[in-house]
Amino acid sequence: MRPITRTRGVLCALALMAAAGTAWPAASTAAEPVAGPVTGRAAAYGEPCVREQLAVPAGTHRAGVYDSDPTGRFQVGYTMDQDFAYHLIRWADGVPEDLGTARTGATGINAHGDIVGSEFDPETYRSAGWLYRNGEFTELPSIEPGFDSRPTAVSEDGTVSGASGAPGQRPVPVVWTPAGDARPLDLPPGDSGGRGTDIDDNGTVVGWTSAGPDTSTHAARWSPDGTVERLPEHRPGPETGSTAEAVRGGTVLGYEVYATGSTPILRWRDGAAGPDVLGEGTPQAVNGHGSVVVRTTPDTKLWLIQNGVTRSLPTDSTPYPTGEVVALTDGDIAYGRWNSTPVRWDCRLP
Repeated sequence: MRPITRTRGVLCALALMAAAGTAWPAASTAAEPVAGPVTGRAAAYGEPCVREQLAVPAGTHRAGVYDSDPTGRFQVGYTMDQDFAYHLIRWADGVPEDLGTARTGATGINAHGDIVGSEFDPETYRSAGWLYRNGEFTELPSIEPGFDSRPTAVSEDGTVSGASGAPGQRPVPVVWTPAGDARPLDLPPGDSGGRGTDIDDNGTVVGWTSAGPDTSTHAARWSPDGTVERLPEHRPGPETGSTAEAVRGGTVLGYEVYATGSTPILRWRDGAAGPDVLGEGTPQAVNGHGSVVVRTTPDTKLWLIQNGVTRSLPTDSTPYPTGEVVALTDGDIAYGRWNSTPVRWDCRLP
């Protein structure tokens, strides 16, 4: 489920700004050239998904989606009004609700509509995490007074993944219990920091760990009982780094980085000895049935890999990425943004 942006910061990419005003682009089903990710020797290609805009409040100048819950009922995102003020927006069954301008840095939402996020305070140089539940914002504490708290995703029962640490220093992975208590996660031997980037509804957390600020990160997974393991890399070595960005139904999506700058997309499936390589690019989202969305390079196209079939998520034909997917529901609807428009791609099969 989550961006790969859930902060899912790695998943965020450059987006071209739309023109001012509220004249939103029309939906598109235009076919794109067949040049998708690696899906096997005889990849099958299906019809493109259908792109549709999300409703936004009157006066919206720009908008985007941060996350969707796995059922697709709730989404969280932002709008910018004509005075350039950012608003936190929660969509429920397609209807946007303005949650104000005080807290806009959302990173995750669950099937109950609970939202997590954080805000950066330039005076204290600290990121402060928060939870929105039952119409109220509450603080998510750091592991030590004055430390950052950066939640990234929230599960159905209200458990939150993320990180906490001294400002400007490499953090440690953390989960917050449904009651709001912060609990550091264990690290592999020799590692000193990390981050939880996503959490599955059974409590499995994925992310990365590292031995120090000048060493590579490595993809990691924490089981519901807190046991940590490094996920196997495709080409392990002293100059290889990796991270896990999203998890749903036991399938983990992430990427690897080599000293050459190559960034293969990796998918770890339960029971497999190693990861699948889905080509070069950026992981976007995964759902409970193992479908994944990726953005390939250098063509900057979005693709859904669904039951062995690859399908395009239409964007623009430019050298720069104009589309981003932040979540893929269990019903195969992808949410994200196209340019500065909040959209969904309907990829449901007939």
